[in-house]
Amino acid sequence: MNKKYWLILAVIIWATFILVSGLAYYVNHYLPHGSSYPTGEVVCRNDDRGPCGEEYKEDLRGLNIPNWAKFFRNDNWILLWIGLGIAGIAISGKSKS
Repeated sequence: MNKKYWLILAVIIWATFILVSGLAYYVNHYLPHGSSYPTGEVVCRNDDRGPCGEEYKEDLRGLNIPNWAKFFRNDNWILLWIGLGIAGIAISGKSKS
């Protein structure tokens, strides 16, 4: 492919990365939150040295927010975010060579 197309693709990927970051920030800081419930799992921080405590999750079933916003409330969006970052780095390196 031409160098120009690699550059355009890199700009699109980085713009999508910034858009996903902004949407995640908006959803997690400005939309209403649901109640928390215990999962029954005990989670220890600092490589299991402590402090330990029960894990809580947010109940998304009764929330009146769109489904795309519920996607950003779960931890699933982080895989998309990391994938876009890696793709952006790879494509940016390819567009410079």
